Amino acid sequence: MKHWFRRLLKLAIGVCLIVGALLLWNLRAPAVLEPAVFSKIDLDAWTKSPPLKLRVVTWNVWGLHWITPLRSERLRKVAEEVARLKPDIVGFQEAFVEADRAELTQALQVVGLEHSRYFHSGLVGSGLLMVSRYPVLAEGFIRYASNGRPEALQHGDWWAGKGLSLCTLDLGEGRRLSFGNTHLHARYKENRYHATQLAQTAQLIPWVKKVRETGAPALWTGDWNNTPDGDVLSPLMEAGAWKLLSTDQPRVDHVFGSGEGWEWQVVDQGKVNGKLESDPTVPWSDHAAVWVDVELRSKL
Repeated sequence: MKHWFRRLLKLAIGVCLIVGALLLWNLRAPAVLEPAVFSKIDLDAWTKSPPLKLRVVTWNVWGLHWITPLRSERLRKVAEEVARLKPDIVGFQEAFVEADRAELTQALQVVGLEHSRYFHSGLVGSGLLMVSRYPVLAEGFIRYASNGRPEALQHGDWWAGKGLSLCTLDLGEGRRLSFGNTHLHARYKENRYHATQLAQTAQLIPWVKKVRETGAPALWTGDWNNTPDGDVLSPLMEAGAWKLLSTDQPRVDHVFGSGEGWEWQVVDQGKVNGKLESDPTVPWSDHAAVWVDVELRSKL
């Protein structure tokens, strides 16, 4: 009896040590630090330039290791479809697997998007990947302080280390653009994480205001897990003077433009999704890609 008790005790201690190590590992600082510099823009560079045309894409690619069906095959198709769109800037969510990120970035390099950033955070990573036609001048990551519950393994949001990635892009001729990408906590049944989502957007408000104070135009993409008119996103839109650009996408994936003194003219927009040829029951992702063509010009 004592022999079995000792074995059980050792097993329990081992499990506790493993769980404790995973908790500590998940709580370590993200690989990319929070943004530190928010400098004013050079308005003369913009007023002397013609309107800038941009195609922006946001896509939650459903790239969960061992969980989502036919992941590798789906992500290859996602890479093909995004490359076919020939965008200028893309914000991906749930790109958790390194091989999938390589697939996406390599496909987009072929169509001129040579710059990419991934934001490692938590145990499995933030899932946030940014790919751009324009060089990255600065980057930062704000991890959400409120991010669900560690014991809710079936949800997994806490272990993903979610947050907001924030990059400054060099558009050439002295012009720069801020680009944010995020993935708010999922709602799940009965919207049980509503308070968590409110806490996450409240944490972002000071950062959104800092971007606004630079005078720079900014794009904000993501899986927001909310409609724009709800109480989760409305405070962010007000704090940052955001304009909804993806106006025909009422679900949860949105593209916003911001910056006082800037005009965002939506030229075209749409969404992309489909089913695998090898298995028509499996979609490319459980979200559709949302894309927007805009013309950006200074009002000054």
